[in-house]
This record gives sequence, C-alpha cells and structure tokens, in this order.
Amino acid sequence: MEQHFEFLDMNFFTRASVFPGSLGTFRYRFKRTGWLNKPESEIQVWVYENTSFELAQEIETETFPWTEEGVEQIKAWLEQKLKERGTEPYRIPYPAKKKDVLEQSE
Repeated sequence: MEQHFEFLDMNFFTRASVFPGSLGTFRYRFKRTGWLNKPESEIQVWVYENTSFELAQEIETETFPWTEEGVEQIKAWLEQKLKERGTEPYRIPYPAKKKDVLEQSE
C-alpha cells in the first residue's frame, strides 16, 4: 500500500504555524500550537473538498499531540481520509464559456 504522507515528521511542522497542502483534489491543512518538544503542543489537521479552506463546506478536523506518536497518528488519519474521500489529478474548474451558457439558457 502506497504511503502518501511519509514526508511528515516532527521537524516538518516547524516550517510554518499554518501549512496547507494537497494531493490532487484532496486538500489538507495543518495548524500547530506550541513548539517542538514542549508540553501541550498540538497539531490540528483539517481535510476538505477541492476549494479554498475559507470556502470549504465539507470539513473534517482532528487534533493530535506534537509528538512522534502524534505524527504517526496524523499520517494514519490522513491516509484513512484520503481513502474515504479519494482524489483526482488537480484541475482548475474554469467557468463555462459565455457561448455555452447562452445555449443552455435557451
């Protein structure tokens, strides 16, 4: 079974406090609180549909401790959500051409 999130490790989450990402149309987002090796540090993870986070309607979220075990749980949770939601190659949903819109309205 292919592992899509093996790149995630403890240091990955030091890059930014908020980090969005995607695998094709599968969107995810991380937000960390605290700092590496500090008590009470957490990473919140969201998955959502192929749109911006601010416009997303179908959001699932989970919070994990920022520990080795927590990072492994994040990877497993993301793999599970990817399997449930699926993905397609990324594409920009361009609006219909004006001619197509006019023909449909007649």
